Amino acid sequence: MHWISRIDASHFDPATAYVAVDGHRSNDLKPYLFVTRDYGVTWQSITNNLPTYGNIQVVREDPRNKDLLYVGTEFGLYVSLNGGREWKKFVNDFPTVRVDDILVHPRDGDLIVGTHGRSVNIVDDITPLQQLTSAVLASDATLFDIRPAVAYLNDVTLNQQIAGQQVFIGENAPRGTAINYYLRASAAGGAKISIADASGRVVRTLDGPAAAGLNRVQWNLAPTPRQGGGGEFGGGGGGNVQMVDPGTYTVTVSVGGKTLTKPVVVLEDRWMHER
Repeated sequence: MHWISRIDASHFDPATAYVAVDGHRSNDLKPYLFVTRDYGVTWQSITNNLPTYGNIQVVREDPRNKDLLYVGTEFGLYVSLNGGREWKKFVNDFPTVRVDDILVHPRDGDLIVGTHGRSVNIVDDITPLQQLTSAVLASDATLFDIRPAVAYLNDVTLNQQIAGQQVFIGENAPRGTAINYYLRASAAGGAKISIADASGRVVRTLDGPAAAGLNRVQWNLAPTPRQGGGGEFGGGGGGNVQMVDPGTYTVTVSVGGKTLTKPVVVLEDRWMHER
């Protein structure tokens, strides 16, 4: 017996939909994945190079890139950049585990993956995948759009706990925002990253990798540490990371003889200010 494990209608074309079929109840663990582009009159298999062992639980089309597809199988998460013609396993610390559901957060662009055995996994900021088009892959270097960052303020009074081991707190996303760039070939000397404010004054410099493929550097919104000022942290008490002021900044990545720039907006933590 085979059953329809998921139907996902396209965000871009009303005639297009994706269907995953699961046959594990009949001891058939092959993946079955189909697409229609004519309202279901005809169907085309897009299983292609998915592993031949591992039934499919879920298929999703990315809401911002019609060629970006996600598939959850019995043995992990797979991604296609070209509408299902070719699949690659998502391996960035993602476990080889059954994937039951997939959602792309409509506001933040995080990839949320529900698994059977490893709880919920969140891949922070998949902007690079959403913008990794064939034109980008053919370019020497590309700096992707940078997601706005919120300069969150800590309230230590909210961190008091008296429940001992009964309290479970998941891992928060890294502070700040990610700077993502693509290189067609590795570059010697690494990448140099500078962040300037609206007046052009450089407030932070960072070193980044320069490997072929996707590269990511996390800016925690801290300015360049002052000499003798305690590194990333301010000299005063309280344990808060010193952060730049809210506003629009310019990120410049210099790598392999290329200079790439993008704006990034740092937002004020208004919720804390209004408490």
